[in-house]
Amino acid sequence: MSVEQRPTVAAALTASSGPAGTAATVDAIAAARARNRGGLREAVGDTALVAGRNLLKIVRIPQLIVFSTIQPVMFLLLFSYVFGGVAKVPGVSYKTYIVPTVLVQTLTFAASASGVGLATDLQSGMIDRFRALPMARSAVLVGRALSDGLRILLQAALLLVVATLIGFRFPAGVPRGLAMLAVGVVFGTTLSIFTAWIGLTLKDPETVQVASFVPIFPLVFVSSGFSPVNQLPGWMQEFARLNPFTSVVDTMRGLALGGRYAHHLGSSAWHTVVWIIVILTVFVSLSVRQYRRV
Repeated sequence: MSVEQRPTVAAALTASSGPAGTAATVDAIAAARARNRGGLREAVGDTALVAGRNLLKIVRIPQLIVFSTIQPVMFLLLFSYVFGGVAKVPGVSYKTYIVPTVLVQTLTFAASASGVGLATDLQSGMIDRFRALPMARSAVLVGRALSDGLRILLQAALLLVVATLIGFRFPAGVPRGLAMLAVGVVFGTTLSIFTAWIGLTLKDPETVQVASFVPIFPLVFVSSGFSPVNQLPGWMQEFARLNPFTSVVDTMRGLALGGRYAHHLGSSAWHTVVWIIVILTVFVSLSVRQYRRV
């Protein structure tokens, strides 16, 4: 049910009801309007309910998190043992070098689930139900981002456990390793806003899943993730240096590994913050505008 249709339905209910029905309808409309204008407490409560509803899928369908974790684990093992014998990087083993990359790649791919989830809710009519309820309109998008952030954190933690089992360590210390994890989760959650906009725009889950990977794949692979930028072909190097994934991977690598990889940590961290702000500024605005139109 669209926003334009709701007053018509309410008017029809009022016209066909007696005095009691009229009073009940007026009270319901007043409650809905008050809730939409409601304060921070109501908005936080609505957001928590929507986030909890999204997270219930993990509890009810544990296979979802299991199989979404198997793929990045396979990537980690393949990159570590297949390419580790031929790829050479300065200072550390390729196994250690590749872990921040696979972590960013995993969280980026996981972010696409946000757009798929919103497109599924649109197709099933769940978004219309949410909009007809006396709840804060921001709760749907913020609740989705919050639940996706928690899901991304869980996947990242599981991947780090596997990485430590195959020999990955934090040469710069555990606190900086946890900071690396935090940077990855924040960036992955930021990208979930981008894929949410794709989901609200395309509205078809299968199309959204394919469309989300189109910009992500070249950004992931044409970066410093799998090899130093100066080892890429000359025409790729400038693109790789401007790539947000390069900034994020370099920041995470500098935090976790230290040493020579921390020399440009300040610069890469600054670029990462700028990219996160830009992505949030652009796609939060676009997502909210698109949500009002659906």
